[in-house]
Order: sequence, then C-alpha cells, then structure tokens
Amino acid sequence: MPIGKSQQRKPTFSPTRLNAYLDCAVKHKYLYVDKIGKFYTKARAGFSFGSTLHHVLQEFHEQGATHTPEQMTVQMERSWISAGYQSVEQEREHKEAGEKIVIAYHAAHQERAAQKVETLSTETTISCDMGRFKLSGRVDRIDRHADGSLEIIDYKSGRMETTPEEVSGSLAMSCYQLILRRTNPNVRVFASIYALRGGVSASFELEGETLAGFENEILQLGDEILDMNYEMLEPTPLEICPDCDFLSRCERFWEQQKREAHETETLSEAGL
Repeated sequence: MPIGKSQQRKPTFSPTRLNAYLDCAVKHKYLYVDKIGKFYTKARAGFSFGSTLHHVLQEFHEQGATHTPEQMTVQMERSWISAGYQSVEQEREHKEAGEKIVIAYHAAHQERAAQKVETLSTETTISCDMGRFKLSGRVDRIDRHADGSLEIIDYKSGRMETTPEEVSGSLAMSCYQLILRRTNPNVRVFASIYALRGGVSASFELEGETLAGFENEILQLGDEILDMNYEMLEPTPLEICPDCDFLSRCERFWEQQKREAHETETLSEAGL
C-alpha cells in the first residue's frame, strides 16, 4: 500500500545541511538529493582528530567522569583515527596535542563539578518540529547549571581561542538554542563554544526578538530548500570551489559546456 503524504516522514534539516545549502545549492544537491557524497568526500586530519577527541570525551562522561587523565590518554590511543594525516610527523603532533587537551579537559571538569554544573548528555541528537520540516542537530554536550539553566557546548578541536561573537554568528549554535528553547520553553538556554586546544570557552544567549527573528529565518530557509527545483540547478564557480570535494565533478560540467559552446559556434560559422 502506498504511503500517503500524511504518513511520509518530514524532511530533517541539520545545521550542516543548512550550511551546505547556504554555501552552494549545487553542493547541497550532491550531498542530500543525489546522495553521492561518499564518492567524493575525502578524509581530513582535522576531522579524524576531532572525531577521536569527541569519542574520548563522550566515554569520559558516560563512565561517570571517573577516568583519570592517564586513563583518558589511554582511551585516546585506543580510539585514535589515523585517516587523513599527511605524514607520520603530522599525526605525532596531533597525538601530543590530544594528550594535552584531555589532561586540561579533566582539570576543567573538576572545577565545573565543584560549581554544581551537571552534564546531562553528550553526543546527543536534539530536534523539534518546524511545520514542513524538522530541525535537528547533534550536540557535543548539554550541561545543567545550579540555577536550572541549560548550556549547549560545542567542542572545537582545532581552536586556541573563541569569542562570544563567534558563538552568536554560528548557525549551528543558534539552531541548537532554538531547538532547546522550543522543547524546554520555561528554561533559560545558552550556548558555548569550547576551544579545546586553548582550554577556553565563550558563550552567547539567543533570546527575545533576536530568537524570534532567527526562527523566522530558519522557516524561510527551509521553505526555500524544499521548494528548490534541483533538476534545473547548474554548477556556478564560487569562492569556496577550490576547497570543495565536488570540484572535479563541477569542472567536468564546465568543460562539457565549453565543448558544446565551441561546437555550436563552429556549426554557426559554417552556416549549418
């Protein structure tokens, strides 16, 4: 029996998907409509390093934050992802940085625990209904403070520093706050970026008219993505192209366009 529209699952938009569309609608098409990302996406040292640290910190909290710094270092070695490093030296430097990060993280956690800050969840997916679509995101950590407020924490494994302006300008951090505000309407919610290399964090709270304005922007953006005619999309050169995994695919399209234009011009000159 065919599934009717009322029974179909709503599309889900994550900050990663929204950012992909904002970067380039064609990139979004390749990733989420054609779903060919696995054929083009390359392993990168930064991704591997971040994934390793996320796993270690998640394990730390899931085990009741009882691991010693030494145990966290051992866990990092066990969880280490080697893909994407360009040399043995680069990988060694990241391992040394990782050891420093987990030791500093352990010390910082002890300070927060003394302030009655409780970690509620790590690496968890949160979502809310936005009408035509669902807004969803995977959050690195959610803490509850002594006053009951919820803090969304996003790890940045490659950063030494961060600022409140970076948090306020992050689409992901705003999406996370919007979701938690919708699912916890009577609770204060704010977001923080934790620069793991520097051991520093910065926070920003989305509230009032700013929150309402952002919610409206997300609704409009979701409608635009859903209403886009992807069959008519053609790759267009952009500033982000040199760093895009799909550049080779788009370059083949542009070369084909040039050949067709040349053939058309040749036939025209020949009077055919």
